[in-house]
Amino acid sequence: MKIGFAGRWSPLEKNAWSGTYFYAYQAIKKNFDVQYFHYKWPWYIREQLIFHKQFQKLHNRKVAVEFLQGYARWFSKQLEKELRIMKPDILFVPGAPQLIAYCKTSVPIIYMADATFQQLQGYYDSFSNLAPYNIQQGIELDRKAFDNAAHCMLASDWAKQSAVTDYHIHEKKITVQPLGANLDIIPAVSELKKEKNKICRLLFLGVEWERKGGQIALDTFYALQNNGMQVQLKIIGCQPPLHIKDKNVTVIPFLNKNIKEEAQQLYNILLQTDFLLLPTRAECAGVVFCEAGAFGIPSITTDTGGVRTYVQNGINGFTLPLSSGAGAYAEKILDLYTNDDSYRLLCANSRNEFETRLNWDAWGKSFCQIAEDLLNN
Repeated sequence: MKIGFAGRWSPLEKNAWSGTYFYAYQAIKKNFDVQYFHYKWPWYIREQLIFHKQFQKLHNRKVAVEFLQGYARWFSKQLEKELRIMKPDILFVPGAPQLIAYCKTSVPIIYMADATFQQLQGYYDSFSNLAPYNIQQGIELDRKAFDNAAHCMLASDWAKQSAVTDYHIHEKKITVQPLGANLDIIPAVSELKKEKNKICRLLFLGVEWERKGGQIALDTFYALQNNGMQVQLKIIGCQPPLHIKDKNVTVIPFLNKNIKEEAQQLYNILLQTDFLLLPTRAECAGVVFCEAGAFGIPSITTDTGGVRTYVQNGINGFTLPLSSGAGAYAEKILDLYTNDDSYRLLCANSRNEFETRLNWDAWGKSFCQIAEDLLNN
């Protein structure tokens, strides 16, 4: 069976869509012959961007150009041409509704998404305050992409709910399949820490300080200190807006997993981490929770977006209400870390969730089953 892999980026680029393109491509290659192609913006769409930037200045509204119909129609036409040449048995399109919204083809399409355009309105800052015509066109082309797909692989129950409720996609056409850990090296169980330390080591891992709840994480650290707990916090992936003087807080603004030494540094930090602390304000899916699970790290996070598909209360962590402040996070961590049996079980279950659900092999098996069912039916 030949699979076409079409997207906005190359699946050979590890940074594309936070690594999801690369690892999905590798998972599919284990079972199928895969041919990929991706598209760059044509020059006249770049010229069109100038107009939309002027619109933003004049009307104080943002424009997500990739969710305009003209953009989508051009890409759909390019995809049609490519499909006539390549003739795949199945087409896989991850997170690029623009490619298939107006694509006319008899090739069955498996479309993967972590959210609908409808539910992103006002949820992520980049999708807030969009021009009304942009919202209308974005919702229409996104819905058409879901309609045109023979099957939809969605990264969370949250995304499925919107597809069913907002776009009226039949549930039989949807499979909820979590993403996996974007890691090249998975630690053996024997490598994972056996006993907790006197010092509780917290990890905040994210590139967007505000959206990921960085200030709440920092305030949680201070609240734990004030409760007499010995605690350390590592902040990786971003630079907090204010200088932090506490010697027990380490800031590493960026680690590139594509650089061997930096990947090893992150690996060593994860081996020594007791909790992933991520009070995120908005989250479609949860690759970082999959990665924490690979190291047997419980996640303390927020009940928002698609998080609950990845972090299940009392199993591999806890999701707190969006309204929760640092005090609630500190109380949860203190309660868990002072109960040896509960904490050990949480760590063991975190690894088990990774091994059974939150890995790319599990994702690949799901894809394989969907592809075979489409061809057989």
